[in-house]
Amino acid sequence: MKELKPRDRFIGALRHEKIDRVPRLYRMKREAKEKVARVFGVTEAETGLGHQPELELRMGNDAIIYQIGVNAEFSHREIAIGDTWTSPFGVGYGKSGLMGRTEEEHKEFMKTQEYWGPAKVVPENFPNFHPITSMEDLQNYTWPDPADRRLLDPIKALCDAYQDDYFIIVDLSSTLIEAAYAHIVGTQNFFLTLFDDPDLIKGVLDGLTEYYTELGKNAIALGVDMIRVGDDVGAQQAMMLSPAQWRELARPRFEYMFGEFRKANSDLFIKLHSCGDYSPIIPDEIELGVDLSGLMQPTGGNKDQAGIKQKYGNDIAFIGGLDVQNLLPRGSVEEVRASVFNVMKNLAVGGGYVFSPSHYILADVPIQNIWALYEATQDYGVYGKYPLD
Repeated sequence: MKELKPRDRFIGALRHEKIDRVPRLYRMKREAKEKVARVFGVTEAETGLGHQPELELRMGNDAIIYQIGVNAEFSHREIAIGDTWTSPFGVGYGKSGLMGRTEEEHKEFMKTQEYWGPAKVVPENFPNFHPITSMEDLQNYTWPDPADRRLLDPIKALCDAYQDDYFIIVDLSSTLIEAAYAHIVGTQNFFLTLFDDPDLIKGVLDGLTEYYTELGKNAIALGVDMIRVGDDVGAQQAMMLSPAQWRELARPRFEYMFGEFRKANSDLFIKLHSCGDYSPIIPDEIELGVDLSGLMQPTGGNKDQAGIKQKYGNDIAFIGGLDVQNLLPRGSVEEVRASVFNVMKNLAVGGGYVFSPSHYILADVPIQNIWALYEATQDYGVYGKYPLD
């Protein structure tokens, strides 16, 4: 089969059509991007709202993903140790566990981020203030502007520059449950309030639904191909809340949101992401009309990749499946290659699959493992060639 354009390849995978090779979608945090950029000689490799896609395209990405929403505001932002930065959502962020580290100590720590070997984990930005903890807070809360041109103008620029060749995704994560517990309300308060004052949680979720529905429609009007919603409801061995609770709190709100999205563009593709084990709600995703599910972190029920593919693979496409918690940072080159082979064999046979690690490639992944990942996807991700023959 002749080589397809990246855009056509990605769409073909979503439609379970016959394509030349498995599409790819790598995402990396800043420290990992800096390592890979040295290999390819790329100097522009920003992340977050200043996203530059050149490096990911050089690595073979078939799609460009641009993130807006509560996660995009904080996750890649430079926040000095000891400082708190407040986002447009009124959430405060700082560095987790680093209040006592001096600037000199931080410089020494950064020297441990080895290029060839395993690196220590880089300190992440972390919420330290949540704006809604009472009904009074909710009543006085003002949601950000879903028509903010600071967020929307770069989307139009990406579509104009790349859409002839590449598939364009706008990522609205965190979206509902995750946005509420991780950002707006706070994790402990969310799960306590879910039982003590459920109307407060429902009010927060209603506000998030309205905001993200409008933000998504504004992105759709700019011509994007896919909206990605991200809602981490999976833990390591099970869901963080019961499937019944998810069906009460999240499903009807996603049903409304997705319906509005498809009124804006009936040909739109939708992706639903969750970290951890979200396997009990894969049938719900199918019923909601989700086109792409992932990132299939291999934990809990998601470990049975071949079983999930056999059971649901005709009705929904999958993305991800490669372990970023242990394999990529701590495994050998040979183990990385073997894992890519197994993921391809489990999820890519018969189509309907996009290759990706099960989350961002983080700072603690040595360059040789990133390169082994890159080469193995080229070796094992071609249809008509073992193991996809």
